[in-house]
Amino acid sequence: MTTERKGWRDRLGKRGSIVARASSWSLIAKVVAAANLFFTLPFVLRALGEAQFGVWATLVSIVTFAGFLDFGIGNGAMNLIADAHGRNRPEEVRAVIREATVVLLGVGLAIFAIALVAAWLPWAHLLGLPESMSDDARAASLVVLGAIAVAVPLNLATRVQLGLGQGHVAFRWQAAGQLIALSTTVALSLAHARLPFIVAASLSSSLLPSLGNSLMLWRDPVYGIRHLSSDPTHAALRGRIWRDGSQFFVLQLAGALTFAADLPLVTGFRGPEIAGSYAIVQRLFSLIPLGLSLAWVPLWPVYRHAIAAGDSTWVRRTLAWMTAGAMIAALVGGTLFATLFDPISQLWVHRTIPASLILLGGFALWSVVEAGGQSMATYLNAAGVLRFQILSAIALAMLSLALKCAALNYGNSDAVPWMTLLAYVTASVIPTLLCLPALLRHASRPAVIPETP
Repeated sequence: MTTERKGWRDRLGKRGSIVARASSWSLIAKVVAAANLFFTLPFVLRALGEAQFGVWATLVSIVTFAGFLDFGIGNGAMNLIADAHGRNRPEEVRAVIREATVVLLGVGLAIFAIALVAAWLPWAHLLGLPESMSDDARAASLVVLGAIAVAVPLNLATRVQLGLGQGHVAFRWQAAGQLIALSTTVALSLAHARLPFIVAASLSSSLLPSLGNSLMLWRDPVYGIRHLSSDPTHAALRGRIWRDGSQFFVLQLAGALTFAADLPLVTGFRGPEIAGSYAIVQRLFSLIPLGLSLAWVPLWPVYRHAIAAGDSTWVRRTLAWMTAGAMIAALVGGTLFATLFDPISQLWVHRTIPASLILLGGFALWSVVEAGGQSMATYLNAAGVLRFQILSAIALAMLSLALKCAALNYGNSDAVPWMTLLAYVTASVIPTLLCLPALLRHASRPAVIPETP
């Protein structure tokens, strides 16, 4: 038995073993997340009703939409940590962690201050709820804003663990957080709790794992930081963190405007009831990128290690296989979801959801294109090819928002995924294919980062 395991390990290689181990735990976390997604939704729908359910789905999606508010520091730090860890420089890893933590704590405090001011906004009107629910609408919105402020510094720990090749640790915590969120959300829904409490329970799926990861990292004997004061001798490193972070920030912001704005836009143009139906379809098809992220998240730092080592052959071969495999998997999954949507929705939420073939076909086709794009984006992020992605992402966000607003203005929410697809092909797929030879040359360029005293 030991010989067999060793043979598989040798066949996978060190990088393959890291990806496989992280992916296996990521699979467990994603299965639990999928269970959370499926099992909580009908309970929340029955407890809150269609209007409040649409608001719940919108508010929970805002946390994903606001993931860019760490200003890209987390992703930038992960790349630097992967480089330093690959060169066996633990002191440099600690320096990156400390500098990034100081920055993100300041960002979190700023968001918290903004949340205090935002408490006075007319949240019931903004969310399409009656004035009689103004207190619940305000409380639920403040729960979301507070969760964002706390998550910004805490999410760094997950990026650190991925950069160190310890993604399996982060995914263990994520699985535990999803289980807790599932049980508390269902329990509160059965008790017919008010909207703010159910929103808080749903958000615990991301906050609790981040807290556990952060405490574990803080106590790490090698990489744990003992104080949070910024070191003036690390000016060059700090500048690199900010520079890389600002580029990732633009990418995250553009991505949020493109991919995470659907529900807020549908709510604003068509109302929370239509947004609730749209959210059910969107959440079903979101299982496809959720499953594929099993590979993308741990593969990013491993690509970075390989590029730093000059192993371009492994990078290109892996990129080709992962892209083809992801698109085939998305095609199969999207076709099944579109074909079997009615029985799935009956089993899931115990009612017929009004979803046209246009809406289902748009999500199915978008899933395939998105799978290929995410595979390429994982490589480009690891290779540090950010300017090309930034230009493409800005054009994509502007075109996507314009097309979606135009479609919704004419009362057609079914066209929203098609607008995303059209914008993505125009602003991202075509430019990437045209520049593909030049982009692949980055696989043979090792990264260079400033020395740390």
